[in-house]
Amino acid sequence: MPEAVPSLAVTALKAGWGHKVVVDDVSFTVRAGRMTALIGPNGSGKSTLLSAMARLLKPLSGAVHLDGRSIHHLPTRALARDLGILPQSPLVPEGLTVFDLVSRGRYPHQGFLSQWSERDDAAVETAMRLTGTLDFARTPVEVLSGGQRQRCWIAMAMAQETKVILLDEPTTFLDLRYQVEVLDLLHRLTREHGRTVVAVLHDLNMALAYADTVLGLKDGRIRAQVEDGTGLTCAQIADLFGVEVVAVENPRTGKPVFIPLSAVSEAVP
Repeated sequence: MPEAVPSLAVTALKAGWGHKVVVDDVSFTVRAGRMTALIGPNGSGKSTLLSAMARLLKPLSGAVHLDGRSIHHLPTRALARDLGILPQSPLVPEGLTVFDLVSRGRYPHQGFLSQWSERDDAAVETAMRLTGTLDFARTPVEVLSGGQRQRCWIAMAMAQETKVILLDEPTTFLDLRYQVEVLDLLHRLTREHGRTVVAVLHDLNMALAYADTVLGLKDGRIRAQVEDGTGLTCAQIADLFGVEVVAVENPRTGKPVFIPLSAVSEAVP
């Protein structure tokens, strides 16, 4: 039988920094084996929500449950074996090779007395092969392109062998080609390898094209939720982002693509 995918649920979550509430009473369940995207304007609470889901931030109230267990009650290593996190703009020590970086994903599986094993080698090799990073395993991460570096970080998360991966803006600062490359990879991880992916994305149309569930946040609350890239309206986008848009149909997928109205106006003589 295929290995079960852990369920991830957010319940009445309130989180913030200091006395400032950024995420306020948010509840949703992540679809197992699928990709969920968090979208919304700057300051809407996307990254704060993801940080709370990753246990990088303690909630003010509410809870995040993984397979029915509160993540804040799980031992750190046990949580890291089930849930991986790729933060925004992670720093890489100078001279660190791709292999060394990906190997760090095996940390949750190392005990006080355990040695590096054949299973660790196999997990690292599999993660690098699936992410297309095996060919530059001995290359310093710092000399790679932005898209290649992102694939290396995703490979590290995969080497943890977690079923749930959280990513904070994995396509930021990448050009269009590398955005597509990274999102294609994340889509394959859900469809072909049973991973559950939750990602903060800035590009609305990319989120609708790739994510199975899109959650639109504003002022720390979920203001829109759509499944399989359809159902989001121009009025909802105007509410979320404060900009008027028009919708056109993607000729390949049939899904809507939203264009800011000002750009359309400028294009008309």
